Amino acid sequence: MWKRGRTLGQGGFGFVSLASTTHSPLIPSLIAVKSCMLSHSHSLEDETEFLRMCQDSPHVIRSFGVKVTQEDDILLYNLLLEYASAGSLADRLLNNDQLGLPEFQVQQHTKNVLLGLKFIHRKGIIHCDIKPHNILLTSTDDDDTEEVAKIADFGLSLTLEQSWTQKQGMRGTKRYMAPESILKQEST
Repeated sequence: MWKRGRTLGQGGFGFVSLASTTHSPLIPSLIAVKSCMLSHSHSLEDETEFLRMCQDSPHVIRSFGVKVTQEDDILLYNLLLEYASAGSLADRLLNNDQLGLPEFQVQQHTKNVLLGLKFIHRKGIIHCDIKPHNILLTSTDDDDTEEVAKIADFGLSLTLEQSWTQKQGMRGTKRYMAPESILKQEST
């Protein structure tokens, strides 16, 4: 079981909370719980499936399953996730007093993201929203000083098959999209 703590963030899907767990050897003592109303959980259900497909990658945030709960007479769909104690790459960039990150960190984080993308692309998944906010930094089990950048937030993802068979509008965050994608969408 888990107990919800402070809110880590909010978005169009719902909210993310820090939670502590008890009596589970398979789940760490601190996790992140991504929640939304059950009646609006389609996107989070899709994200759950994408994370299940990527569970073998050390470069994708881990999922520990789903729990439906009732809180204040509202049914919530809760996706239990690995807690990224070092925050997001966006947090790191905003809170860095220097200009940018040290080169070794840039190299390591870039390598981790590329390995994660290689894995998800081999699974036939298109993330559609890679940006610093969706790259989470976790500490390795052996050494709290070494970080691993992991891809998170598969809420806008789709499969390669879906991209061929379904008409898809513009997906992603405009600020991080290729200019030609935005221009093409605006001209149609």
